Amino acid sequence: MNMRQIEVFHAIYTTGSVTGAGKLLHVSQPAISKVLQRTEEELGYLLFKRAKGKLFPTDEAHKLFVEVKSVFQQILSLQNKARNLKAGKASHIRLSVMPALGLNVLPHTIVRFLKDYPDVTFDIHTQHFENMLSSLYEYEIDLGFAFSPAKQVGLVHHPVGSGEFVCVYKPGEFKNNGSRIHFKELENKRIISIKDSGPLSDILHSNYYMTRMLSTSQITVQTYYVAKNLVAYGMGVAIIDELTAKTKGTGTTHYKGFSSPIMFEVAGLNPDSRPLSNICKEFLACFKQVYAEFLEKG
Repeated sequence: MNMRQIEVFHAIYTTGSVTGAGKLLHVSQPAISKVLQRTEEELGYLLFKRAKGKLFPTDEAHKLFVEVKSVFQQILSLQNKARNLKAGKASHIRLSVMPALGLNVLPHTIVRFLKDYPDVTFDIHTQHFENMLSSLYEYEIDLGFAFSPAKQVGLVHHPVGSGEFVCVYKPGEFKNNGSRIHFKELENKRIISIKDSGPLSDILHSNYYMTRMLSTSQITVQTYYVAKNLVAYGMGVAIIDELTAKTKGTGTTHYKGFSSPIMFEVAGLNPDSRPLSNICKEFLACFKQVYAEFLEKG
C-alpha cells in the first residue's frame, strides 16, 4: 500500500463512509472510491462490506488498521515536527472549549501555562459540542475540552474532572436556607431553559423532574451564561453548570446544588490518529489542575 492508499483506508475506517472520508481529505467521493477499489484489487481481498449504503470493515481491515494506525501516527508526527522546524517557533496549540469552560478555567490555564512556556502560541475556538467534533475530525484543532462527551470513534478521551448542575436564583427566591435544594421546590417557579446544547442538555433531560419542569419554560436560551444573567434581571431561576454559576455576571445571584446531585464530567478530546504533542500534554495537565482549583474555591 502506498501513502495515498493508507490515507484513504484510514479515513474510511475512522469516519465509516466514503462521504466522510472525502470531507476529511477534501477530495471527491468518486476519487475516494477509486482509490479504495484499486487498493482492494491489489490486496486481493475486500476491506469493507457494503450494506444499505454503509461500509463495514472486514476482519482483514480490522487487522490491517492496527498497523496502518501506527504508520499514520508516525507520519503525522514527522509532518508536525517538520512544520515546526520550518516555522522556527517552539509550539502552536489549537484549542476548542465549550462556552462555560472558556469563561474562567481556560483563561486562567493559559495565563499560568505561559509563565512556564512563554513562546507557545494559541489559536482558540469557543464551540458547541457538535461543532467541536467536526473540528476534531477535520484536524482543525489539536485538543478540545467538552462536558460529558460520549465515546466517539477516532477520538481519545482524557478525563479532566467532574462537576454538578446547580440552581441559580436571586436572593430571597427560596424559603429553604439549607445548602441544597429539592426538586419539588422548583415547582411553580419560572424556569429559564437551555436549548438542546449537546451532552449537558442530554443529562438534564434524562432526569424526570428536570424534563417535566423545563418543558413549561417561557424563555429558552442557547448558553448558560445568558440564562444566569436573565436570572439576575429577575426573569426566574435557571439550572446551569456550577462553572457558569461561579462566574461573575450581571447583578447578584446565588446558587445551590440539588439534594439528589446531577453530575457531569469534563474531558479533553483529540484525534487518535494525531497523538498529543508533548506541549499539548503539558497544557492538558495544567488545565486539569486549574479546573480542580476552580471548583475547590467555591
